[in-house]
Amino acid sequence: MREIPVKQVKSLMKQLLKSKESKYVVLLTKKKDRSLTIESDGEQIKLTEQGYENSVNTFAIADNVVKHAFTAEFKCEFPRSHQVYVSKK
Repeated sequence: MREIPVKQVKSLMKQLLKSKESKYVVLLTKKKDRSLTIESDGEQIKLTEQGYENSVNTFAIADNVVKHAFTAEFKCEFPRSHQVYVSKK
């Protein structure tokens, strides 16, 4: 698990949307009490939000809604964060 700046998370998300292979990424706050999990299987993306709100949303990669939904959930879970822990599998 490594810590990256919030600005790099957006580029990480762009890579996930372009990639056709399955990936599993977990974003955690500094205290590790809130998280946002992104699971991609090449056709669908599953966003799991835990912390302030607990929800699970599934989107098709072809939809343009995925990027908007990710940024909305990210701002909700990481409102004042400058650094985010990232775990990739």
